[in-house]
Amino acid sequence: MKNTRGFLLAEETLKIVIAVISISFLVYFLYSIYFANKNPELEQAKATLEFLIEQADAGIKEVEVYNPEGWYILNYKENICICEDTDDCNPDNNCVKSDLSVQEAIEIDNPPIKLQIKDGMISKG
Repeated sequence: MKNTRGFLLAEETLKIVIAVISISFLVYFLYSIYFANKNPELEQAKATLEFLIEQADAGIKEVEVYNPEGWYILNYKENICICEDTDDCNPDNNCVKSDLSVQEAIEIDNPPIKLQIKDGMISKG
């Protein structure tokens, strides 16, 4: 008589391992999809800030900014930032180190807004 208990144990263990790997992959996939689309305004803000810095570095004196509506362009220490709220700005996500400065917080209202860049100073035009 053969002993088949060890064979069944290995088969069941393999099924459990494959199931755990599959579920882990599914959770990772859903997590990625959720956070990829969580805050498109933050992505717009980053793109706007990068565009503004590039235009200023290229010597452009007037720049049109479109997105995100209702956000603010302001200074934070030695950075230029774009934030949803002037009092609660996260410098880790929304700021870029720059020689530019902003006279006062500029709200992106009724886009597009025209920004004037003169002598490293950004002002609403």
